[in-house]
Amino acid sequence: MQLNTMRCKECKGEMTIRPLDSFEGEEHGVRLRIRGMPVMQCDGGHKRLVAPEFAVRMMETLLADDSFAPIDEAAQKGLFRKHYCCPSCGQALDEASGDHFVTESELEIGGLSAFSVKVDLPKYRCAACGHESVEPVEHLRKASVEAFRSAGIAPA
Repeated sequence: MQLNTMRCKECKGEMTIRPLDSFEGEEHGVRLRIRGMPVMQCDGGHKRLVAPEFAVRMMETLLADDSFAPIDEAAQKGLFRKHYCCPSCGQALDEASGDHFVTESELEIGGLSAFSVKVDLPKYRCAACGHESVEPVEHLRKASVEAFRSAGIAPA
Protein backbone atom coordinates (compact mmCIF):
# COMPACT_ATOMS: atom_id res chain seq x y z
CA MET A 1 0.00 0.00 0.00
CA GLN A 2 1.46 3.33 -1.09
CA LEU A 3 1.27 5.89 1.75
CA ASN A 4 -0.20 9.29 1.01
CA THR A 5 2.83 11.61 1.41
CA MET A 6 1.33 14.76 -0.10
CA ARG A 7 1.21 17.98 1.90
CA CYS A 8 -2.10 19.08 3.44
CA LYS A 9 -4.52 20.32 0.80
CA GLU A 10 -5.99 22.85 3.25
CA CYS A 11 -2.94 24.55 4.77
CA LYS A 12 -0.02 23.03 2.81
CA GLY A 13 1.49 21.78 6.10
CA GLU A 14 3.46 18.56 6.40
CA MET A 15 1.35 15.53 7.28
CA THR A 16 2.42 12.71 9.57
CA ILE A 17 0.81 9.44 10.60
CA ARG A 18 -1.06 9.70 13.91
CA PRO A 19 -3.58 7.41 15.62
CA LEU A 20 -7.08 8.84 16.13
CA ASP A 21 -9.13 8.52 19.27
CA SER A 22 -12.47 6.78 19.04
CA PHE A 23 -14.96 7.89 16.38
CA GLU A 24 -18.12 6.30 15.03
CA GLY A 25 -20.79 6.30 12.37
CA GLU A 26 -24.25 4.83 11.95
CA GLU A 27 -26.41 3.88 8.99
CA HIS A 28 -29.80 2.12 9.12
CA GLY A 29 -29.19 0.87 12.68
CA VAL A 30 -25.67 -0.41 11.90
CA ARG A 31 -23.09 1.17 14.21
CA LEU A 32 -19.35 1.19 13.54
CA ARG A 33 -16.83 2.47 16.11
CA ILE A 34 -13.15 2.80 15.21
CA ARG A 35 -10.45 3.38 17.81
CA GLY A 36 -6.75 4.11 17.23
CA MET A 37 -6.90 4.15 13.42
CA PRO A 38 -3.81 5.68 11.79
CA VAL A 39 -4.48 8.77 9.66
CA MET A 40 -2.37 11.44 8.02
CA GLN A 41 -2.70 14.66 10.01
CA CYS A 42 -1.07 18.09 9.83
CA ASP A 43 -0.37 20.44 12.74
CA GLY A 44 -3.54 22.34 11.78
CA GLY A 45 -5.61 19.23 12.60
CA HIS A 46 -6.64 18.44 9.02
CA LYS A 47 -6.91 14.69 8.41
CA ARG A 48 -7.01 12.30 5.49
CA LEU A 49 -6.67 8.57 4.95
CA VAL A 50 -3.12 7.18 4.98
CA ALA A 51 -3.61 5.81 1.46
CA PRO A 52 -6.30 6.23 -1.20
CA GLU A 53 -7.31 2.55 -0.96
CA PHE A 54 -7.21 2.39 2.87
CA ALA A 55 -11.00 2.44 3.41
CA VAL A 56 -11.54 -0.37 0.88
CA ARG A 57 -8.76 -2.46 2.41
CA MET A 58 -10.20 -1.85 5.89
CA MET A 59 -13.63 -3.15 4.85
CA GLU A 60 -12.13 -6.16 3.04
CA THR A 61 -10.03 -7.05 6.10
CA LEU A 62 -12.97 -6.58 8.44
CA LEU A 63 -15.33 -8.74 6.38
CA ALA A 64 -12.70 -11.46 5.97
CA ASP A 65 -12.46 -11.76 9.77
CA ASP A 66 -13.86 -15.07 11.11
CA SER A 67 -16.02 -13.22 13.66
CA PHE A 68 -18.41 -12.31 10.80
CA ALA A 69 -18.79 -15.92 9.60
CA PRO A 70 -21.46 -17.15 12.06
CA ILE A 71 -24.36 -15.01 10.77
CA ASP A 72 -25.57 -14.48 7.18
CA GLU A 73 -26.69 -11.12 5.88
CA ALA A 74 -30.38 -10.69 5.09
CA ALA A 75 -31.27 -10.68 1.41
CA GLN A 76 -32.65 -7.37 0.19
CA LYS A 77 -35.45 -7.48 -2.39
CA GLY A 78 -37.71 -4.99 -4.10
CA LEU A 79 -37.06 -2.24 -6.55
CA PHE A 80 -39.07 0.64 -5.10
CA ARG A 81 -40.16 -0.71 -1.73
CA LYS A 82 -37.18 -2.61 -0.41
CA HIS A 83 -37.62 -5.32 2.20
CA TYR A 84 -35.47 -8.04 3.73
CA CYS A 85 -35.87 -11.76 3.18
CA CYS A 86 -34.44 -14.76 4.98
CA PRO A 87 -31.24 -15.95 3.25
CA SER A 88 -32.17 -19.54 4.15
CA CYS A 89 -35.83 -19.94 3.10
CA GLY A 90 -36.65 -16.68 1.28
CA GLN A 91 -39.54 -15.62 3.55
CA ALA A 92 -39.99 -11.88 4.20
CA LEU A 93 -38.46 -10.79 7.50
CA ASP A 94 -40.33 -8.66 10.00
CA GLU A 95 -38.69 -5.80 11.86
CA ALA A 96 -35.39 -6.50 13.60
CA SER A 97 -35.85 -8.70 16.66
CA GLY A 98 -34.29 -6.15 19.01
CA ASP A 99 -31.24 -8.37 19.39
CA HIS A 100 -27.89 -7.26 18.06
CA PHE A 101 -24.82 -8.99 16.70
CA VAL A 102 -21.78 -7.24 18.17
CA THR A 103 -18.19 -8.01 17.27
CA GLU A 104 -14.88 -6.24 17.78
CA SER A 105 -11.75 -6.87 15.73
CA GLU A 106 -8.15 -5.70 15.80
CA LEU A 107 -7.10 -4.81 12.26
CA GLU A 108 -3.61 -4.29 10.92
CA ILE A 109 -3.44 -3.01 7.37
CA GLY A 110 -0.35 -2.51 5.25
CA GLY A 111 2.10 -2.82 8.15
CA LEU A 112 0.58 0.17 9.99
CA SER A 113 -0.28 0.17 13.69
CA ALA A 114 -3.20 -2.05 14.66
CA PHE A 115 -6.53 -0.43 15.49
CA SER A 116 -9.87 -1.72 16.73
CA VAL A 117 -13.19 -1.75 14.92
CA LYS A 118 -16.42 -2.54 16.78
CA VAL A 119 -19.53 -3.37 14.76
CA ASP A 120 -23.09 -3.50 16.10
CA LEU A 121 -25.66 -4.92 13.64
CA PRO A 122 -29.41 -5.37 14.18
CA LYS A 123 -30.34 -9.05 14.05
CA TYR A 124 -33.37 -10.64 12.37
CA ARG A 125 -34.95 -14.03 13.12
CA CYS A 126 -37.07 -15.66 10.42
CA ALA A 127 -40.54 -16.54 11.70
CA ALA A 128 -40.77 -19.45 9.25
CA CYS A 129 -37.47 -21.29 9.77
CA GLY A 130 -35.81 -19.56 12.75
CA HIS A 131 -32.66 -18.66 10.77
CA GLU A 132 -30.85 -15.57 12.07
CA SER A 133 -29.45 -12.88 9.79
CA VAL A 134 -28.12 -9.33 10.03
CA GLU A 135 -28.38 -6.11 8.04
CA PRO A 136 -26.80 -6.21 4.57
CA VAL A 137 -23.10 -5.31 4.31
CA GLU A 138 -23.93 -2.20 2.26
CA HIS A 139 -25.15 -0.54 5.48
CA LEU A 140 -21.82 -1.34 7.15
CA ARG A 141 -19.99 0.36 4.28
CA LYS A 142 -22.22 3.42 4.59
CA ALA A 143 -21.67 3.49 8.37
CA SER A 144 -17.91 3.58 7.73
CA VAL A 145 -18.36 6.58 5.43
CA GLU A 146 -20.38 8.32 8.17
CA ALA A 147 -17.65 7.50 10.71
CA PHE A 148 -14.92 9.00 8.52
CA ARG A 149 -17.10 12.05 7.91
CA SER A 150 -17.76 12.49 11.66
CA ALA A 151 -14.01 12.48 12.36
CA GLY A 152 -13.33 14.97 9.57
CA ILE A 153 -11.20 12.55 7.52
CA ALA A 154 -10.83 13.46 3.85
CA PRO A 155 -10.66 10.52 1.41
CA ALA A 156 -7.18 11.28 0.02
